[in-house]
Amino acid sequence: MTQIDHIEEIIRDSFGLWITGLFDSIRHWNPTFSFDEYKSAFFDVLRQLLDDGKIMFIAPGADCYTSPSNPRPRYTIYDRDAQWHESSEEIVRQLAAQWPSHVSHANDPELTVYFYMIPGVIWVDEDGKLYAS
Repeated sequence: MTQIDHIEEIIRDSFGLWITGLFDSIRHWNPTFSFDEYKSAFFDVLRQLLDDGKIMFIAPGADCYTSPSNPRPRYTIYDRDAQWHESSEEIVRQLAAQWPSHVSHANDPELTVYFYMIPGVIWVDEDGKLYAS
């Protein structure tokens, strides 16, 4: 495991943002990391945030995304059925398994596709209020 500096700042800077905000914040606060270290740190921070109850993910396939073709989704992020209820290890395992293996730098378009294809992150504040972007 790579030593990740500035965890509190990473969380502060990415709170409420899409998952790319977390990845970019890790990169910002740990500029000497190699790309593989960023990837490892990303999954380590996800696991820590899940374990600490600071984030959760929308359940894969949950109908809670608003769009022009789906103006009234079945769930909101507050509905239990919209939340992914696996262990942090299983969630991180599944997210890591979807990581595009050929990506070797942060600006690879396939990494952007990955971040938009995985389930959305839900941030939990200290009062239990949920935020998703």
